Amino acid sequence: MQRLLLIFLSILFLFSCKGSSKKENIYPQRTAKVERGTIYLEVAATGAVKPQVGASVKVGARISGKVEKLFVRQGDFVKAGQLIAIIEHEDLKKQYERYQYEYKQALSELEKIKITYPERIKAKKENIFALEAELSQIEKELRRLEKLYKDGLISKTDFERMERDRAVKLHQVEGERAELKALEEEYRKELERAKASVEAAKRQVEEARVRLNYAFVYSPINGYVSEVTTQQGETVVAGLNAPTFITVIDLSRLEVHCYIDETDIGKIKPGLEASFKVDSFPDKIFKARVRTIYPGAIIKNNVVFYDTVLDILTPYENYLRPEMTAQVTIIVDKKEGALLVPSSSVKIDNEGKHYVMVKKEDKWEKRVVKVGWESRGKTEILEGLKEGEVVGVW
Repeated sequence: MQRLLLIFLSILFLFSCKGSSKKENIYPQRTAKVERGTIYLEVAATGAVKPQVGASVKVGARISGKVEKLFVRQGDFVKAGQLIAIIEHEDLKKQYERYQYEYKQALSELEKIKITYPERIKAKKENIFALEAELSQIEKELRRLEKLYKDGLISKTDFERMERDRAVKLHQVEGERAELKALEEEYRKELERAKASVEAAKRQVEEARVRLNYAFVYSPINGYVSEVTTQQGETVVAGLNAPTFITVIDLSRLEVHCYIDETDIGKIKPGLEASFKVDSFPDKIFKARVRTIYPGAIIKNNVVFYDTVLDILTPYENYLRPEMTAQVTIIVDKKEGALLVPSSSVKIDNEGKHYVMVKKEDKWEKRVVKVGWESRGKTEILEGLKEGEVVGVW
């Protein structure tokens, strides 16, 4: 037991001696020159990749019924107009066929009216023409007999008989003309009625065709099936909201929504350049541009943010997906020819002043500096250093 204790104490002594022999390094091990360059004023924010408006579509049914066929699965690529599902529609098909038959009957009735009435009107006009010719002949004969009657060559009875013949024939002509007018009016009304029937039947066919088409569900956009919520054989009920079959997302139409703190939102405006990274591809930088700032505020943990939308400029297909977290940097301003040092060169002393270690030959000099912007590992020096001086890098 005593032997083990001695061994332990010996080891402890060796480690303590080793630690005490190691001197604390109080000077930088690397150096860098003070140089002029471009520095950016940037606003950093966290956001997410989102589908653009219309790029994520929930495809549903507008009629109720059993899903007879479902042609897609999650992850499938679909094209705009591609058939996705078929709902039972035998009753809708029969209704459509019945309305088609009624429409054909209405067309047939219209054609019949267009043929028969003009023929009847033509016959009536021919009859009137013949009666008018007879009336004209009677009137000529009556004028001749009137001279003979005045000259005493015929009896009054013969003359009066001819007058009666003229009156009868005139009455026949007037009757036929009245019938012609009535027939033309009847033709006009029947034609209007038949045309109205055809239009009504046509509307019924169109409505039935639309309802029948509702049984065939198509994709409205190109994209990938991100979610399938209905299975083949299930019965869907269409109410106020159409039951969703699938959700289609067009991965070529994405954007970034980032949330800017109210203290920084005044610096942001449409058109500013930006960049962002996602966790899935940490080494890839995507360029972007500010498109708009939504006016409504978002409050999280009593902090006010504003939703800022970015257009993605870098080709991103096969990289980005909806809801990926994006680390966004927006460039709000820049300076050319600024005096720059590595950010790790700048320290803060106990009095809160910024300082750097300047190397003078083999010696180090602590120098207080005034700093400006800090961006991308570089810090702007406003006062205290000159271009070309050497500073320590921690």
